[in-house]
Amino acid sequence: MGAIEPSSFPWVGALSIGPVWEDGGKSQSIFLTPDIEKTYAADKSTDALANFEVFLGLHRLFNPTIQGQLGVAVAATTNASLSGDIWDDADPEFDNFTYSYKIQHTHVALKGKLLADMGFVVMPWVSGSIGVGFNEARSFQNTPKIFEALPNPNFASHTQTAFTYTVGAGIQKALNQNWQVGAGYEFSDWGKSRLGRAEGQTQNSGITLNHLYTNGLMFNLTYTA
Repeated sequence: MGAIEPSSFPWVGALSIGPVWEDGGKSQSIFLTPDIEKTYAADKSTDALANFEVFLGLHRLFNPTIQGQLGVAVAATTNASLSGDIWDDADPEFDNFTYSYKIQHTHVALKGKLLADMGFVVMPWVSGSIGVGFNEARSFQNTPKIFEALPNPNFASHTQTAFTYTVGAGIQKALNQNWQVGAGYEFSDWGKSRLGRAEGQTQNSGITLNHLYTNGLMFNLTYTA
């Protein structure tokens, strides 16, 4: 890292990129009207997404071993694709449709990172963030499985503002006084997302998730002034 005075607060910037895996949707039954109930039985497959994050903050040397970073992180992912089956009357015997839709997540968060320089080739670190997420649920489609079934009206797109957080741990290696590279695991909760009502729907909203979790492997390039 080079010599950083304990009383100084140099700025630090980092770019992180890596794959993350979402945990899929959640099955749920929804009354669309007082007389129409459908179950949306979610597939449990997980997809790999790309995650990008830009971090800008301040660096602090607390003692010869412990260093800290605190700043603002802006992150975005590629689309999570969720799918499943639709049961008319919430009855699995009437499994007549499939559905699919996408969620795109971005967030702005306050992020902190603690690093331990213990004289090894690499420095272990832990991180955490809390912030505001924006989950855009869109492109809902339902497709009949049998020719007798007619397509249902699709749920509308909706962007949900939500509480989001991340926790992570990894290792960092200094290349010179200013530049570092690192890698680590990161868990993220995107928070709540939902689709809007379909045409003719009078009750509830579209498919709703209170949480969507991801597990990722993130690689970072960091510059400390």
